[in-house]
Amino acid sequence: MSKKLVSLFLVVLMMLSMATVSLAEATSITVVDMYDREIVLTEAVTRIVALSPSDCEILCALGCEDLLVGRGKYCDYPETITELPALATGKNLNVEEILALEPQVVVVSDMNQTDEQFKLLEENGVQVIVSRNTDIEGVYTAIRMLATLTGKQVEGEEIIAYMQHAFAYIAGISEETEKTIYFEVMPLEYGLYTGGANTFLHELAQLCGMQNAFEDIDQWASISQEQVIDRNPDYIVLITGMGEDAPAEVLAREGWEEITAIKNAAIYNADNSIMTRPAPRLVDAAEGLYEFLYGTEIEIPALETEGLTAEADGEVSGENSAETSQENSKEVAE
Repeated sequence: MSKKLVSLFLVVLMMLSMATVSLAEATSITVVDMYDREIVLTEAVTRIVALSPSDCEILCALGCEDLLVGRGKYCDYPETITELPALATGKNLNVEEILALEPQVVVVSDMNQTDEQFKLLEENGVQVIVSRNTDIEGVYTAIRMLATLTGKQVEGEEIIAYMQHAFAYIAGISEETEKTIYFEVMPLEYGLYTGGANTFLHELAQLCGMQNAFEDIDQWASISQEQVIDRNPDYIVLITGMGEDAPAEVLAREGWEEITAIKNAAIYNADNSIMTRPAPRLVDAAEGLYEFLYGTEIEIPALETEGLTAEADGEVSGENSAETSQENSKEVAE
């Protein structure tokens, strides 16, 4: 073989090698999860298991329902998702059940699974992505994370822009008051539990111009009846999922008679699947809470999306849209 042919052969090999590397880089996906771990996938994701209801809802809102091959047993929205295999979560999580579905990725909440379970999945070749969205900003982070995973960045930014717009609108028509809300997450029979500061429940109260009766508690905590009585909330919001008789049970509690919310029967039996899931439907939660507090129905105006484009850094141009929405909502109220 002549030197020229050898040289040509080497050049072709080099070009093929570079093309292969470029193709791998083009198809690989890098996601930073909410444990700040960098996860690299070498190909497009087509098989996902989502174990928490909020992550499942986010993926469906992004238009990725067709990528889901399994769900946590409490994932029930949208209703069509219930056709997927339901999997145990938390301490009852069965790794073999998950592996049988052959997912590339399992999306888990840090509240329900353990590090040991994460490790076991990863040892079996499944990438684990952890979400930790306890407040509204965390919801935005989770949306961007899952949008990056699925190549739906534009859709993710559109969802975030609408949520910001809706929250700003509700804040703009709400009155600033010193009245307080007690959020009952777990009922008395199981031990009272509530959301404090740095939770989306706390932020929903603030959006509606109210104060959280337990704003001095960080995140989620067990509380006593005496604490609720001492704080004398103006409103009680039940997100216990205990059915239509739940308000009657609260009204009949011994020792609660002098609580302002009890005297005024100011109890909101909220849809717990909407109010407790850090996902796009928090907009519905905020809308329902406002209508309960102010006794009037509202309709959130459509978001003007012209000029909103997804940038390479994951932000949206025209990021002051939330502030603009709040100013516009005040004009509508006036």
